Amino acid sequence: MTSIYFTSGSKIFRVSGREQDWSIKEIETGYDDVRAVAADELSETIYIGTFDDGLFRSRGNGESFEAVGEDALPKRIMSLHISPVSKRLYVGTEPSELHYSADDGETWAEMTALQDLPSKSEWSFPPRPDTHHVKDIASGIMDESFVLAGIELGGIMRSIDNGESFEDRKDGSQFDVHNVIIHPDDDNLLYEAGGGGYAWSDDKGESWQTDNEGLGDFTYLVHVAADPGDKDTVLVSGARGPASAYMPEREKTEMKIFRKQKDEPWQEVTEGLPDGKGTIVTHLLTSSDVPSVFYGVNNKGVYHSVDRGKTWMKVPVDFPAEVTKNKINSACLTN
Repeated sequence: MTSIYFTSGSKIFRVSGREQDWSIKEIETGYDDVRAVAADELSETIYIGTFDDGLFRSRGNGESFEAVGEDALPKRIMSLHISPVSKRLYVGTEPSELHYSADDGETWAEMTALQDLPSKSEWSFPPRPDTHHVKDIASGIMDESFVLAGIELGGIMRSIDNGESFEDRKDGSQFDVHNVIIHPDDDNLLYEAGGGGYAWSDDKGESWQTDNEGLGDFTYLVHVAADPGDKDTVLVSGARGPASAYMPEREKTEMKIFRKQKDEPWQEVTEGLPDGKGTIVTHLLTSSDVPSVFYGVNNKGVYHSVDRGKTWMKVPVDFPAEVTKNKINSACLTN
């Protein structure tokens, strides 16, 4: 069974099922601004990061939440990542710090080397220019010591020694990082969605290239996903800029999804997806052991593709009306 968790305001929604048999569950967290969610299906554990209240854990799949890391973590939790190998929990905060726990949140350590990078003095988040945050985190499948921290706005910072040291951002990557992923079959292949478009690396982040051919003026990319069974098939979602990416109520809000194969230009995908006008940027999700399948979450619903992102179907659940008018900050998928 596939479960997709996404945040909206103070709530988490869990959409679960397979084929045409799906259900949706609403989970009220009790915290006003949930910014990040991560879940471990086997242990029925959900973690949520809030903007001003810290990190919380539910061991009962959302029945109740308890604070964790109160003495170790800042209160603004902006990103969460569970290692697919070790199950280590990574936490990104504002201002930019990277912490981890190897025991389900009981004890914590900070990867302090992130603070020593030369570019740190230039990091700044435009809506709040006096600060910045860890927007996204990724870790290696074959190499557990390989960690990426995406700073908004600062760049992708790379560690190949389990956080003992970090390398600064590389030319060719997007410094306005929104989403960075590692291919589940090859730690060398990295994909990034950023404020200036799409970037990729085939040498574990040593070097990067930007490729926006075919995106037109929709180069403000927010999410990226790669087919687990085909390293050359990539999807991105984006908008013309931040003002048209996130808020459904804005008249100019418009989203597009693009698909790319190998060296071909990006091609817009529309079949089965909602009208882009009034739709916020779609969170794109895959499962590492299910090739050819993509999921997308936006304010119009949850969508499913089984043909490598060419065509889509809406998942048959009663989508909450409140979500259609709200921002979705985070989404994750478990099997």
